Order: sequence, then structure tokens, then C-alpha cells
Amino acid sequence: MAIGLVAFLAWRVTAALQARRSPAGPPPQRVALVQVEPAPRGKLVREAVYTGEVQAAATVDVFARIGGVVEQVRVAEGDAVSAGQVLIRLDPRELRYQLEQALAARETQRVQVRQAEAQVRTLRTQVEQARAGVEVQRARLAQLLAGPAAEQVRQAEEQVRQARAALEYSQAQLRRTEELFRQGFVAEQAVDAARTEVTVQEARLRAAEAQLALLRRGPSREEVEVLHTQVRQAEVALRQAESQAAQAQVALEHARRVLAQSEVAVRQAQALLAESVVRSPVQGVVAQRSVDPGDTVTPSARLLQLVRVEPAVVVVTVPERELLALRPGTFVEVTADALGDRRFAGRVVRVGPVLSPDTRTAEVRVEVSNPRGDLKPGMTARVRVVLGRREGVVTVPVQAVVRQGERTVVFVVEDGVARAREVTLGLSDGVRVELRGGVRAGESVVVAGQETLRDGVPVRTPPKEVRSAPSQTRRRP
Repeated sequence: MAIGLVAFLAWRVTAALQARRSPAGPPPQRVALVQVEPAPRGKLVREAVYTGEVQAAATVDVFARIGGVVEQVRVAEGDAVSAGQVLIRLDPRELRYQLEQALAARETQRVQVRQAEAQVRTLRTQVEQARAGVEVQRARLAQLLAGPAAEQVRQAEEQVRQARAALEYSQAQLRRTEELFRQGFVAEQAVDAARTEVTVQEARLRAAEAQLALLRRGPSREEVEVLHTQVRQAEVALRQAESQAAQAQVALEHARRVLAQSEVAVRQAQALLAESVVRSPVQGVVAQRSVDPGDTVTPSARLLQLVRVEPAVVVVTVPERELLALRPGTFVEVTADALGDRRFAGRVVRVGPVLSPDTRTAEVRVEVSNPRGDLKPGMTARVRVVLGRREGVVTVPVQAVVRQGERTVVFVVEDGVARAREVTLGLSDGVRVELRGGVRAGESVVVAGQETLRDGVPVRTPPKEVRSAPSQTRRRP
């Protein structure tokens, strides 16, 4: 564009000199010398660049949760660290001894719990046996109090009849044997055997009659009292067994509570041993180191200071007229002077709610993914933001627009005559501006020499050999 303007001005000066040398004659009709170009339809993007400084997303002080002697420091200032990385180790010997003691106590208590469980099982079995004994004695007492069943009486009567019949048979046999002995047909031993058989059958008969009499008479007070005593004794044995089982259950619960406490002691010892290893809580960079191997530290002593650089943060100040284009979530492009042409994708996360009364600007916070830590706190960064974008619009160079009083016009060449078109301006990138009506795409617009033009003035353009195509370079404010 600049070369074209220089050529155009040189051409106008040459034409003016030639006019002065020509012989006097009638004044020719005034023709304005202008430069034109067609108004294209295309894309227009307005951008802005703000300068700021890379900052850490957060600053984290690292402390040990327990006191101890520093055994090892595994990082130095400036080292990049990842979340969970081991930074410092404290001397773990005393903590390991405490853990071994807790493990031994837990194992001892586990044995006691198993013994208590076995005792509970044994006593529960005894309780069931005692309960069964009570039921047996109660059943016997109930049977005694209920008296004999009719079937039992009938059976006893039948046994009496059988025993009497057997006795009568034995007596008859004795008489025959005695008669035979008197006649000399049998020995005396046969008589003795027959007499013995009679005696046995008499005893059987008396026993059967006694059993029948007992069944018919019912239980005596002594028998009832004996069974009552046996029931009470069985119930006492049951209560004793239940009491012992309950005591064993209490002992078991106590042993289990002690075991749970020993489990807690083990976990505490394990946790304390784990705390002897200090790990990084975040991904970042070591900004300051405050301890060395051999130092004795307490939980209140800061060991290291880390800065979190993932994501990196860039803070820039933005004029109030451009704040409307920035909202949380707006994507931007970030570059750093120290990293050359490398570009990073950023995202607006916060727009300051208050403007500075002196500069009428607000702070805008941008986060940038920084997994390798290339953007370091303190670097100068530039944030490029698209403030506006228009597609398929008619555009002209900004210098083609002329203010005429209250009107904004652009001169269009029609059949060699300049015509002033009133236009409404839209988005501008500082080089070209959008026309919202007044000019159609492809029309020839005066881009140089329009300052003194008036509507209806004849115009001509420079020869083609001195004309220059308009530049499409975009100036970024």
C-alpha cells in the first residue's frame, strides 16, 4: 500500500508540472486523480495483544507431619517435581521399632482372641447340655405327676396274669415230680429243681403284683420330692453354665476390643513410618530449600517451598472497552519472549470485577497448560485475543472512509465520476473496516486522493504501470 501511494503521488506531481508547461488556452474541465481498488467480500478479524507476566498457579509450603532427623534430601532448588515424588526422608529406625512392637502386640492379642472364642464355644456346648438335662428332669417329673398311662396298667395286669399262670404250672409240676419220686421213678434232684422253679415263679408273681400295685397307687411324696430336687439341681447347673458362658462372652468382647486397639496401634505406627517419607503434594518447581541431611526438624518447620506451574498463570490488564470480548472460558494464544515463536493455548479463567480508577483497566487471569514447566514464573508473556470476527463482509481500507460533517462516506467510481456513498461502519482490524451497507462487493472504491473529492467530480486513475496492488497486510494493535 505504501509503495502504491508513493507512486501515485509521484504521478500527480509529474502531471501538475506538465500542465504548467503547456501553452495557455481555455481552462480544461477539472479531473481528480485518484487511486481505486475493488471492495472485496471476505473475513475480518480484530485482535489485541496484552503483555503480562507468568505467575505460579500456587505456592505450597512443605512440612513434615512428624518430628525427626533428616536422613536424605532428594531435590535441590530449581528442580521440577511431580505430585507424589519423594522429596525428603527422615531417619525411620525408631519408627520401625515402634511398628515391630505394635505388630507383636497385635499377634499376642490375636492368640488371646482365638482362645477366648474356643472357651465361648465350649461353654455354649455346656449350656446346651445343661438345658437338655433340665428338659429331661422336667419331663420325668411331669410323667411322674401325670401318673401311669392306661396301657402301662394293662401291661402290668397282663404280667401278673402270666406270672400267676406260670406259678400254677410250676406248682403242678412240683406235685407230679413229688409223686414220681415217691414211686421211685425220679431222683430227689428233680424234686429240688421243681421246688426251685416254684420259688422263682412266686417271686416273679410278687414283683408283678407289686408293680401293678405301684402303678395303681401313683407316685409317693418322696418320689415327687426327689424329682423336684433333681429338676432344681439341673436348673442351677444351667444357670451356672449360662453365667460362665456370659462371662466368657464378655472376656471375648474385651479381647476383641483390645485387638481392635492393637490394630489401630499398628496402623498408627505404619502411618508414622510412612510419614518419615515426605512427598510432593503438587506438581511444580522447588523454589526454596530450608533443610539439609542431619537437621532435626519439627512438624512446624518448613522444609521446602514449591511453586505449582501446571497450569501456568498469566495476568494481563485489559482496557474497559475491550473487556466485553473476554469472558471466563475464552480461548487465547500465549507466547513468551524467552521461548521465541512457541505458542501456547490459554483460557481466560477470571476477569477482574473492579476497574482501576486511574487506568480504567481490569486484571484478566489466563491459565495455560504447562505440563513440562516451560513457562516459568517471572517470564514476560504476551496474550493474543480475538476481539471480533466477521465472515463474508464487504471491507475497504480504513483510509478510504471520509468524514463529511455528520456523514461517513466512501467514494465509489461510476463511469469515471466519483460518487459519495454514505456508509455504516462495522468491525475494524486497524487496516480494513467493515461496511454495513452503502457499497456492494466488487465496486471500485477510491483509496487515495479522496480527501478533496466531491460528489460528481470526474476522476481518472494513474497509468497501470505505476499503480500498485493494495496490500493485504493486517496490522495488529
